Amino acid sequence: METSVEHNEEGRRFSLIVDGKRGGYLTYEINGGCLDIQHTVVNPELRGNKLGEVLVGAATEFAQSKGLSIVPSCSYAKKIMK
Repeated sequence: METSVEHNEEGRRFSLIVDGKRGGYLTYEINGGCLDIQHTVVNPELRGNKLGEVLVGAATEFAQSKGLSIVPSCSYAKKIMK
């Protein structure tokens, strides 16, 4: 399974690409010095492959590169970040 992540900073969205097709997404907002992860979605047929972790990881790397702290409003992101 070949995966990559595309980031649309203007749209505040990370898109997961799996074998050339959209496999999920993560949306966020930036409020002050915080990146608020709002939703993490992986297509049902791809769940169980830890692909949500790939999206959360990409958002975390982006936040760190911008000096932002992370607020995981999304329940999945909260679980992963514990």
